[in-house]
Amino acid sequence: MFRRTLAALAALAGFAALPAEAQAPAWPRDRQVRLLVTYPPGGTSDFVARFLAQHLQQQTGQPFVVENRSGGGGVVGWTAAVRAPADGYTFLLTDNSLATAPPLHPALGFDILADFTPVSLLVDYPTVFVVPGNAEARSLTDFVTAARARGAEAGFYGSMGAGSSPHLYMEYLQDSANFRLTHVPYRGMGPAFADLLAGRVGLLIAAPPTVLGAVREGRARAIAIGTTGGRIPALPDVPTAREQGFDFTYSFWYGVLAPRGVDAGIVARMQQEIARFLANPEVQERFRQQGATTIGGDGPALRRVMEGELARWSEVIRVKGITLQN
Repeated sequence: MFRRTLAALAALAGFAALPAEAQAPAWPRDRQVRLLVTYPPGGTSDFVARFLAQHLQQQTGQPFVVENRSGGGGVVGWTAAVRAPADGYTFLLTDNSLATAPPLHPALGFDILADFTPVSLLVDYPTVFVVPGNAEARSLTDFVTAARARGAEAGFYGSMGAGSSPHLYMEYLQDSANFRLTHVPYRGMGPAFADLLAGRVGLLIAAPPTVLGAVREGRARAIAIGTTGGRIPALPDVPTAREQGFDFTYSFWYGVLAPRGVDAGIVARMQQEIARFLANPEVQERFRQQGATTIGGDGPALRRVMEGELARWSEVIRVKGITLQN
């Protein structure tokens, strides 16, 4: 459902209207371009940012560096990006948690639609449900059945912060499947996954890059894939949630934004370089191996996705009374 929407927006937007690369301004090479990430190292956001920065540096000869600005469920990094000079030397790489920020942070201090310049969509990852490697559950069906039987003692699930996409997705699943776990928020998916491996939480929803290594080593077990399509090449033996009777098709998208007021020529140059990155067969294969889909799409396409997500999840947050404390 959501992945089809993203693909359609990308196809409508495209990059055909961008000026030729020779017309795009270049950055002076004596300064670094920063990609801010709102979570600590070890999660998918960090991987995507470093993968992108590596290729942008190769493509442009310009130094690109990743800065991890974690804290506040993303607020620290988002605020740093909003307050950065609009000179083309700071960009934000974020996941879809940005689109749920306003209803969770009444005093956020900025408008996610007015105070950012959307640059480009990047990639869409399916969700992976994981449990510790020694867990009894071999499937999502097993897990949900056991959680229903245990009732109030069903255990804990982790997320990368209150109001983050994994938190909201788990709330949706629990409501639709009629079971209940206790939510434990973390400062990022890396720390949350570390506690899953240690057995402190019993379930996570994560993007594949965060969990693939541990799953292949047997330290964690993938029990379902949340996707509108079929199984993914990265985990071919793991059934989808839909195969197991659960109507769950939500995913994680990643995009790049800049502070409001960045020169249109710099935005166009960044869009061109991201388009080159996404068109690279080696890049496409790397993402494919992780189960991801490269989506692309210009600033207006990213803005439309953000508007849709904000409307959808604001209503969920309101109805369920979700706050930063739960």
